[in-house]
Amino acid sequence: MSIKIIKSAAAITCLTAMSAAAASSVSVYGVIDTGFGVSKGKGQAAKVQAISGGNAASRWGLKGQEDLGGGNYVKFVLEQGLKINNGEGQTSGVLFDRDSLLIIGGRWGELGFGRSGSLMGTTGYFGQFPKMSANPMACNYLDAALIGSLVNSGMLNNSVTYQVKPANTLTLTAQYSNGISTDEAKWAKNNHYYGLSAQYKNQGFNLGTIFTVIDYRQSGANNGADSDPTYNLFFAVNQTFDQTRVHFDYQHVWNSRSLGGGPNAFYAKDLGFGSTAAVKGSKKGFRSDTFVIGASTPLAGGRIFGAFKWNVGKWQGNSAKKDADRDGNRWVASLKYQYPLSKRTLVYALGTYARGTGMFDKAEAKATRLLTAFGVQHNF
Repeated sequence: MSIKIIKSAAAITCLTAMSAAAASSVSVYGVIDTGFGVSKGKGQAAKVQAISGGNAASRWGLKGQEDLGGGNYVKFVLEQGLKINNGEGQTSGVLFDRDSLLIIGGRWGELGFGRSGSLMGTTGYFGQFPKMSANPMACNYLDAALIGSLVNSGMLNNSVTYQVKPANTLTLTAQYSNGISTDEAKWAKNNHYYGLSAQYKNQGFNLGTIFTVIDYRQSGANNGADSDPTYNLFFAVNQTFDQTRVHFDYQHVWNSRSLGGGPNAFYAKDLGFGSTAAVKGSKKGFRSDTFVIGASTPLAGGRIFGAFKWNVGKWQGNSAKKDADRDGNRWVASLKYQYPLSKRTLVYALGTYARGTGMFDKAEAKATRLLTAFGVQHNF
């Protein structure tokens, strides 16, 4: 019997025991999203691939809550991303990669500890993009996703998050990571993250802002131990008129180590600046401005979504090539239609076209491309 099977059996046994011990307070939930995608990068042959999480990230999770009295409670969230097309976990070597949280809460707010998605992102209990309805495409697929153009802060290990609602219309959140990947070194030698967000929501109007800082103290694949901190400022505003929703987002980033995020990220080595230690360890990174406009409205029993994203970036760090183009623009046009088959199941089809110029020409197969996808999403 393989080690992997033994580990899986042990995990299932533990989860079963947990459910049996507190059946009234533990629930299983998730999203299964699968389909096919067709992609055609500039200068590349078209590819047809099975995809997982085209519309919403495929995942499953456990959550539970216990009343402590006096309006106080304790709860947990354990959530794992899945690749439905091959059955693998989304993140190799991590069981609950999207959330691994213990949360203490009450009328005074909520205080969460563990692994969590950052405020500047879509993932996890504390990810603010979905709460702010920031993505006009409401979609997870490559260029249609917000991180197809925006810089996010990824997942955080060793995090502490405090969230409070001083009024029904206002939510404030503060987040800190004692070590984004690890905190085994002394405090001054760990990479730290700090984040603040505020959201106002009232009668179909949504206004939100997020500010995050990543302080580099350890060398990484794309930063030095003394690289300048990455500062990331984001604004989102959207309004519902009857059943039509209109969106506008803006992001400004100082000293980012990439343009875009997740599988869409462009690094210095991708854009013609080289992969030497001097380039990777540059104190300065990318400066970036991104604008997003979009809308969605009912159509033929379903809903149609459209968006346009425009990113203007500049590399401020070292370059192994003196004549490398340091400026670039990339825009993405997106369209999606989804139709509900039931309260928990829908079908969708989407298409995006992206075009990059300037420094993006060095990664033209990824920067300039046509993507289409269709699939089925089921929530449980």
